Amino acid sequence: MDFGVSKPERPKPAHPSEKWAATARQALLYALPLAFVALIAGQWLDADFVMLRDSEQQQSAQMADELGATGASAVAEISAVAWADIARAEADQPHSASRLWQVVYGYNLNLLILQRKGERTVFPPEDPLAMPKMWEEKLRALSDVADLLRDGDQLNGWFPHISGEYYFECRRSGAGATRVENCIALSSKQIFPALFVALDVKANRMPNGSFRLRDPFDRVVWRHGASTASHQAFMLSGALHNWVVEIAGAPAPRRGALGRLALAAPLALFWLLLVFQARRAQNALRAEISARADLATRLSHDLRTPLANLKLYAELISRKAGGPEVDRYCAVLMEEIDRLDVLAGETIFKNDAFSRLEPKKSAADPGRLAKSILARYQNLLAASGSHCELECAVDKSLCFDANAFERILINLIDNARKYAPGRICVTIGWEDGMLSMAVRDFGGGAPSPSQGGSHGLGLAIVGELTRANGGGFSLSGADPGLCARATIRAEAEGKGR
Repeated sequence: MDFGVSKPERPKPAHPSEKWAATARQALLYALPLAFVALIAGQWLDADFVMLRDSEQQQSAQMADELGATGASAVAEISAVAWADIARAEADQPHSASRLWQVVYGYNLNLLILQRKGERTVFPPEDPLAMPKMWEEKLRALSDVADLLRDGDQLNGWFPHISGEYYFECRRSGAGATRVENCIALSSKQIFPALFVALDVKANRMPNGSFRLRDPFDRVVWRHGASTASHQAFMLSGALHNWVVEIAGAPAPRRGALGRLALAAPLALFWLLLVFQARRAQNALRAEISARADLATRLSHDLRTPLANLKLYAELISRKAGGPEVDRYCAVLMEEIDRLDVLAGETIFKNDAFSRLEPKKSAADPGRLAKSILARYQNLLAASGSHCELECAVDKSLCFDANAFERILINLIDNARKYAPGRICVTIGWEDGMLSMAVRDFGGGAPSPSQGGSHGLGLAIVGELTRANGGGFSLSGADPGLCARATIRAEAEGKGR
C-alpha cells in the first residue's frame, strides 16, 4: 500500500570551492577563541614581562657604555703617546724631519704623519725616494680627510686599508697662508693588541655576558664569551664612534603562560596554513591557465606571418610550373619552414619561452641577415602595398642572437605593414656593444598606432626579446608615422666567445 511517502534524494556532491569554504569556516571557528585567549594572555603577561625586558635592556646598555668607554680610552691613550712622540721629535730643530722618520720607523711604519702649512706639505717631504711606497695610498686617504677640516676643527675616525683599519686624528688651526694641519693615523696592528687586552679585562668583570665588537666596516674584530641568545647592538662614541658592541646577556625570562598558549598556537598555525594553501592553489591554477593562453596567443602570432608568406609563395608556385623562379620560391618556402620549426621548438617545447629564454649567440653579419629577411618578405610587403628601404651601418660580422634578431625585425616590419602600409625604412646600426634595429613607417593608408590603431602583439614580443638579450625597446613619433627602435647586445666577432 502506498502512503504517499517519497524516498529521500541523495545529496549532490559538494563543489570543491564549497569544500574549501567549509574548511575555512571551521578553521575560523577555531581561530576566534584562540585569538581571544591570546589577547587575554598578552594583557596578563605584559605587566611583568615588559618590566623585566626593559630592565635587561638597561643593563645591556650600561655594559655597552662601560665597554665603549674602556675601548675609547685605550685608543685615545695610544694616540696621545703618538702625539707626544711627534712633539718631542719636532722640538729637535733643525733635525725635526729626520726625527719624525725615526718615530715612524719606531712604530714599524704603523704610524702615518701628515703636516701641512698653507698649501705646502711639510711632512712627509715630497720625495719619492724618501717615502715608502706602501705609504702613498694611505697618505692619500689621510689627505682627503684633512681637506674636509675647517678652522679650529678636530676630527677623528677610521678608514679601511688592505693592511687593516687605520685610526686617524686631524687638527687644524689658522687660515690662509698661516693655516696649519696636523694629522696622524695609527694602524690596527698598533692599536688592536692593547685595545683587546683592555676589553678582555673589562669583560671578565661582567659575568654571564657574551660580547662582540664590530668595526665601522661591519667586521667582527673581537669576541668574548659565547651565548645562544640573540645579540643586541649598541653604537659607541669617542675614539670608537661608528663602532658597534653587541651584547647577549642572560637568557630572557620565561613566560609562565606560554604553556597555556601552546594548545592555541598549533590550531592558529593550522588555520593560517589552510588559508595559505587554498590561496596558493587558486593562484597556481589561474597562473597556469593564463600562461597557457598567453603561450598559445604568442605562438599563434609568431606563426601567422610566415604562414601567410608560405601561402603567397604557394600561389606563385602554382602559377609558374618550373624554372628558376620556382626554384627560388621553393628555397624561400624552405627557409620559412625552418623558421617555423625553430619557433615551434622554442615556444612549444619550453613551458615558458620568454622567462627562461637564454640567448644563443653566434657570429653573423647583421646587414646580410636583414637583406635576407627583406628578400623573403618582399612579395608579402608588396601584396599589402608596402616596400622597405634598408640602411645598414654595420659592415662586419658580430656575435649576437641571430634568431632573436630575426624575430624582432620581422615583428617590427610586420607591425608597420599591418597598421601603416606604404614606405617603410629599416636602419641597422651597432654602437657601444648594442645592435640596433629601427623601423619607421610613414602613416600609410590604414590607421597607424599614432592614430589610435592597435600596436599589435608583435611589439610586446619584441619588448620581451630585447630584454632577454640585454637591450631595450622604444616607440616614438616620427611625424609622420612612428619609429620603433629595438636593441640587443652584440660583441665583435671573437670577443663574445
